[in-house]
Amino acid sequence: MTDFQDIHGRKAGTWAVNDEQAHGREVRSMFARISGVYDFMNHFLSLNRDKAWRKNVAARLDSDVWEILDLCAGTGDLALTCRGAGKGRAWIAADFCPEMLEGTRGKEGAGALFLSAADAMQLPFGDRCVDAVTVGFGVRNFADVRRGLAEIARVLRPGGQFMVLEFYRDDRAASGEARGVPGLIRFGLNTVIPLIGKIVGRDSAAYSYLPSSMGEFLTPSEFADLLREFGFAEVIIERQTFGIAHIVGGRLQE
Repeated sequence: MTDFQDIHGRKAGTWAVNDEQAHGREVRSMFARISGVYDFMNHFLSLNRDKAWRKNVAARLDSDVWEILDLCAGTGDLALTCRGAGKGRAWIAADFCPEMLEGTRGKEGAGALFLSAADAMQLPFGDRCVDAVTVGFGVRNFADVRRGLAEIARVLRPGGQFMVLEFYRDDRAASGEARGVPGLIRFGLNTVIPLIGKIVGRDSAAYSYLPSSMGEFLTPSEFADLLREFGFAEVIIERQTFGIAHIVGGRLQE
């Protein structure tokens, strides 16, 4: 069996995985397998806090935003949350796993979504075509974070917003003090979630990927620095529920 680090481990500085093709195949296959239980497991494992986190993302968007592109949209919950909050007039839900997009069917307001089986590494959209881009728990799955950010900056109009809700690696202050998830919660992420994933989600590998991929990803501060590098200003970092998740976002400079 191939080791997680061999495929999904990220190269420092570039933030690209070691084997992009294998990573893409495995992540797409993983989400296809859990697509039927994805919503239930999200709500169950977060004690429904994921719903509040998405509302906080929507609240950060401008009131007059028009087109919203939700990348790694999964079953459409973030796009639908934006719509329910009155943010946007057109919503594109894009995900490279068609089985996940099928999970939007039957949800209230889903008929208003334009579904696109699109890979964030190579978006099938024109330059400067949307007012906002959102990503909920998906940037961590990018095979190449820099390439994904370049694509997002390409499709965003100048002045457009980019908001990311994600699980990040813990930040550490200059003193060395951890600025991340409390120890007991970290234990749950690393130990309890894979166990529940095996019992309830019937896929221990998929729910072991969560803590493993967090450990290989950027910290909120590192991701904020990358946004600035790609032309984003007004960069914000907001801790959600004891730092379990963070919203990091900014506005593309004119």
